[in-house]
This record gives sequence, C-alpha cells and structure tokens, in this order.
Amino acid sequence: MKDYQPELYGFLLAIGLLNLWYLTGVAIEESVLPKNYDFVIKFFTVGVGGFAGAYSAFKLKSYQDRLSEEQRRVSALNWALFILIRKYNAIENMKASMDKYERPFDRAFSLPAMVPAPYDELKIEVNELSFLVDFDKANFLMELSLEQDRFRQAMRAIEIRNEFYVGEIQPALSHYALNGRPLPLAEFQEKLGERLFEGAINGAENMYEHVYKTSDTLDKMIQSFREVAKELYPGKKFVGWIKKT
Repeated sequence: MKDYQPELYGFLLAIGLLNLWYLTGVAIEESVLPKNYDFVIKFFTVGVGGFAGAYSAFKLKSYQDRLSEEQRRVSALNWALFILIRKYNAIENMKASMDKYERPFDRAFSLPAMVPAPYDELKIEVNELSFLVDFDKANFLMELSLEQDRFRQAMRAIEIRNEFYVGEIQPALSHYALNGRPLPLAEFQEKLGERLFEGAINGAENMYEHVYKTSDTLDKMIQSFREVAKELYPGKKFVGWIKKT
C-alpha cells in the first residue's frame, strides 16, 4: 500500500471534498448567513480541491520518477554483473590452457600462444554506477574500478607474451631445431642466448601471475557485487552465477 499512497490520499481527499461541497450547499440553503458567505465557502472548496489535485499529481509524478530511477539503477547493476561474469569466463578459458603447464620451462617454451578475449568490449562504465556513492559504497566503486584495471593488465600480459613467443622464441626454436628435443637445460639456454631464454621465462611468469591473480580477485568481486546489489535492492532479480569447478 505504501507505493500507492499518493493515489489513495488523492481519492480520499476527493471524497471528502465532495461531502464538504454537498453539506455546505445544504447548510447554505438553510442558513440565515449573508449571501457573500456562499461565495467564500465555494471559493475555499474549489481552491482546496485544486490544491489537492495538484499535490496528488505531484506525488504521483515523484513516485513514478523514483520507480524509473530505481529500474535504471537495477539495470546498471545487472549489466555490470554480467560484464564481470564474462570477464571471469574469459580469464578461466585462458587459465584452463595454462594449467596444463606447471614447470617454468614448460610455461615459457611449450605453452602455445593464446588468443586473448576481445576485452575492449568487456568494459564496465563506472559512471553508470556512481549512485553507489549515495549508499556509502564509494570504496566498493573504487575496488570495482581497480578490478577492471587488473583484468586489462592480465590481458595485456598475455598479448606481450604472445608477441614475444611468436615473433622471437618460435623462430629461434625452429632455427636451432629445439622443438621437442630433450636437451640439457644449459645447452638449451646456450643456444638461445640469455636475452631470449630469460625473456621467455620472465614473460611467461609475468603472464601466469597476472592471470591467476585476476581469476581469484574476479571470483571474489562477483560474489561481493551480488551481495551489494541484493542489499540495496532486496526485492529485485540479479544475474545468477555458478562458479566453474
């Protein structure tokens, strides 16, 4: 009933005014008061009725505006949650290929180049969630922005490793016929040289660190985001999510 208070108040006030108009007419007909009182009472009745109608319309418009703004905010929360889930899926797809290689050497020289997700479209417009500040969630908004930067860095680390691996490591492996050959590590390092060998090791290590860290933090962010959304709008539906196992 709370959502319909403006209409209810307007209806009750209208009924009251009709009764007042009727009783006033009866009283005036039987009254011995001067005729100008008739004008005053009718003027008062019309004035109050007009004010009541305008006030009810104002309250109704305010309610509709609040409802529209609430729907916009819920949509913004759902869209941001959807983007977070897509980012997590993108990271997990990369991570699934990376999990097959555990040794630093295998990560550097055996893990094939991967094609990262087109992450430019996986962007949350943080300004669309600026209303979180009104709910004392400014810190959460900052964490969301940092999480977005962390994902971008992870995708960039994949790109950098891919460029180095395809552009320099693979040609060198082919040149020295090192593909698939069980050579001693020292000989492998000697043939490639320090720059290529250490560059491959460090590039893979940096990529693994960023991807694994982002996978963990995105998981936590999605859970936190759904909790915040449900806290602010408990009666609304939000995008569901089941973590991959």
